[in-house]
Amino acid sequence: MRAIKHRLLVILLLLSSALTLQAQIPEEVTDVLRKCANAMGNPQGVEYEMSLKAKIALVTVLKGQINVFAKDNKNKFYLSMKVLGQPTKSAGGFDGVNQWKYTQGAEGDTIFIRPSAHKMRNDYDLNLHIDLEYSKATMKTRFGNYVITFTEPKDPGVPKKVTMTISGKDYMFREMETSKDGTTMTMKLTHLKIGVLDEIFTFDPNQYPDAAIVVYN
Repeated sequence: MRAIKHRLLVILLLLSSALTLQAQIPEEVTDVLRKCANAMGNPQGVEYEMSLKAKIALVTVLKGQINVFAKDNKNKFYLSMKVLGQPTKSAGGFDGVNQWKYTQGAEGDTIFIRPSAHKMRNDYDLNLHIDLEYSKATMKTRFGNYVITFTEPKDPGVPKKVTMTISGKDYMFREMETSKDGTTMTMKLTHLKIGVLDEIFTFDPNQYPDAAIVVYN
């Protein structure tokens, strides 16, 4: 009896080990993501434009465009979109000293400023370390691009499924689609340029003269 229990324990341990190995993200996926992060992190800086679209079932509830500038640890974005047909704009970034965000609201425009030694992630940052948030990923090639699908999220708060398309030629990001709670969000690259001037990251609140300023310490 003791020998049988020991064998069962060994079998269970082997099964557990096999399941753990199956849940790991394939090395080929992490390698493509690493090359994409290096490409998008070009030391000369990267400027890119993406179209945004969100659908619930077959109904488009959000449509817009975002322009992003990134260099070293600094970034800046401008977002223009329509939510249920209503236009809205926002902007934000990190200039090396302050994390800031401009928003429009029913009661007026506001700029939120938070001094920070490091850039904090915002809603529209490209997450090129997404492999850390999921337990399963599959990859295939389509029209010369890598198409990676992530499932089985480790945190219930992240989308249940994410599909990312990366260029097989230069490893630049091309498209991302996320699915969560019946909503599908698509971000598609429409313009890309290498080389960004440092001056673009300078935060000038005078660009938003009608906005109230809120500073967090």
